[in-house]
Amino acid sequence: MMEAIVSLDMPDNWITDIVEAYPSVIKIIDSKALQSEVRDLVQIEVENEEDLPKVIDQVRNNPNIFNVDISAIDKSKALAVFSTNQCMACRLLAGTECFLTRSTTTKDGRLSWTMLVTQKKALQDLIENLKRINASPKLVKLTQITDTDDLTLRQEQITRMAFERGYFDFPRRIGLRELAKMFDISTSTLSEILRKGQRRIMMRYFTEHRQL
Repeated sequence: MMEAIVSLDMPDNWITDIVEAYPSVIKIIDSKALQSEVRDLVQIEVENEEDLPKVIDQVRNNPNIFNVDISAIDKSKALAVFSTNQCMACRLLAGTECFLTRSTTTKDGRLSWTMLVTQKKALQDLIENLKRINASPKLVKLTQITDTDDLTLRQEQITRMAFERGYFDFPRRIGLRELAKMFDISTSTLSEILRKGQRRIMMRYFTEHRQL
């Protein structure tokens, strides 16, 4: 399994429109390709609190965005679920064996995708397809993740993916076997990674919230 970081351009896209108008960071938490649209789960964080209502209005009024469910989670952040027929790059990603673990905007208005990749060819095909839609992709980093590596990064990424895909929901929306297949690892290895990942997250939480 590998971790890849790809930088890409998204011209004439709702993300670019917002970032150019308001200092903000947009994270695509999950993206699903449907028949004629892409369904996104997105977190928007603005630098200036007074910009958040304007950003929410801009999302709601975008003609290429529909079925919008968006609400502020604090004064500078909003969580949104909506459909769009505009994001060809998101559609290409959703149809590959590259699993998005992080997507953020950069200061120059480009997107930075961090992905877990089980096959190098899947990444190569994605990059070639992104070139065809003029997204100007650049492979920033490609790292092989092995069992001898420090597990900290992989624990956090896989635990996050398991959370976002519904492994920790009740009832579960995805099982251990299906998750293991996604990451091309055994169920026993995945179970151990999730156990260590949960332990690290709990240690971090209780350390940060320790009563004095």
